[in-house]
Amino acid sequence: MKRTTPRVAATLALGILATALTACSGAPASYSSPEALKSAYVDAGGACDKTLEVGEDMLSEGAHGVFCGFTILIVFDDEDAKNRYLARTGDVESYTVSGERWLASGDDRDVLDKLGGSPVE
Repeated sequence: MKRTTPRVAATLALGILATALTACSGAPASYSSPEALKSAYVDAGGACDKTLEVGEDMLSEGAHGVFCGFTILIVFDDEDAKNRYLARTGDVESYTVSGERWLASGDDRDVLDKLGGSPVE
């Protein structure tokens, strides 16, 4: 009986660890570039046949993005740059989701929700 107790404990510990790691995978997504965000957008079912690059001179300092039709996908150098952009642009009509250093704004809520961000209100 004593030999099975450590095995059961080890099995339970591995199960708890696996559950914790699975829960962590639901954490908000992070994207290193507009192209990475665009790939995730397309993988989520978004249409992006033609991409129009949008530089920080048109967005704000520290912001780099692309248009995919009527959806804009932006990755920021840091969270401060994202917050500056949001403060500058104010309320927008389009549905917007964001993560720590990115945001996506457009009309296709189902696709945008799959990117791993939180709605911006």
